[in-house]
Amino acid sequence: MNLTIVTVNYNSSENTIKLLESLKNQTDKNFDVLVIDNNSGPDQKAALKNYRTEETNIVFIENDRNLGYSGGNNVGIKKAIASGSDWMLLLNNDTWVKNDFISRLKANLEGKEGVMGLAVDEDNPEKSQNNLGTSRTVYAGKIEWLKPTLIHITTFKVVIKPVDNMLTNDLQGRYYAIGGAVAIHKDVFDKIGFLDEKYFLYFEDADFSMRTRKARIPIEFMSEIKVLHSVSASTKKLGSPMLMRYHYRNALYFNRKNGPWYIKLLVWPWSWIVAAKQILKMAVGRNREQSKAILAGVMDFYKNNYGKLHV
Repeated sequence: MNLTIVTVNYNSSENTIKLLESLKNQTDKNFDVLVIDNNSGPDQKAALKNYRTEETNIVFIENDRNLGYSGGNNVGIKKAIASGSDWMLLLNNDTWVKNDFISRLKANLEGKEGVMGLAVDEDNPEKSQNNLGTSRTVYAGKIEWLKPTLIHITTFKVVIKPVDNMLTNDLQGRYYAIGGAVAIHKDVFDKIGFLDEKYFLYFEDADFSMRTRKARIPIEFMSEIKVLHSVSASTKKLGSPMLMRYHYRNALYFNRKNGPWYIKLLVWPWSWIVAAKQILKMAVGRNREQSKAILAGVMDFYKNNYGKLHV
C-alpha cells in the first residue's frame, strides 16, 4: 500500500513541524509526506525548508499564492497520485499523531476503497480552567440545511450506519468525513474530481462527501484510530469577521449546490432573512463589524465571488 500524507501550511510552521515530528517517530515508516505551503512569509517558509529528518520522506511544495484548504490539498493530491499513491491522507497541519498511527491506519485501510473519516481528539485550551485544557472526540460532521455552520458528532454509534443505507437514505446520509483527518483512495478522485476550490475555507469537506455519496462511493468512519488536533489553530489568525464572511458565503453556495430541490429554492429567501437581520443589528449598533462581514458574504454569493476573499 502506497500512502501519502498531505498537509497544508500557511504561516504556522511551528504547528506543521510538530506534526512532522510525530510522523518521524512512527513504527511503520513506509509512507510519504507532502507539505504544501500556501505562500507563507519568508521566515515561515525558511523554518520548514530547514527542517530535516532521515526518518521520513518529506517533499516541500511552495505555492505562489494562498490557495486555501481545497486548493492547497488539491496540489498535494495531484502530486501524490502522479507519484503512484493508492491512498491520500489529508491532515490539518495543527494535528499530530501517536507512534503507532500509520501501522494501525494501514491495517484498517487494507482491502478497502472510498473515503475513511478518522476520529479527532479536539484539544481546546481556550475553554480550559487553570490552563489544563479540555478535549472531546469527534467522529464525523453532520450536514444541516440552511445553517451557516455544520456541527461535529461526538457519539460514534450515531454515525455508524450500513453503507447501503447511507447511500440511499437522506436522513442517514447527512454525515460527512471531516477534512482535517480523512483518508481518500485514488479512485475516488478519478470518479468525482478534486476538492471544490470555490470554497477556499469551510464546507469543502462536506461538499466532497456529498459528491462521494451521489457517486455511490462508500464512506466509512473509524473510531479506533484517533488524530490529535488543536482546535482552530490554523484559522483563528484570519479574524472572526472574515471567518463569518466565509461561513455565510460558503453555506449559501453549499446549499444551492447540494441541497434537495426545496432547499435550492429556500436558499434565496434564507439569504434575504440573513441580510435583513444583519441590517437591523447594524441599525441598533450591535456587532457592526460582524454584521458587515456577514452581509459581505451574502453579497459574495450573489456576485459569484468565490475562492480567496480580499478585504
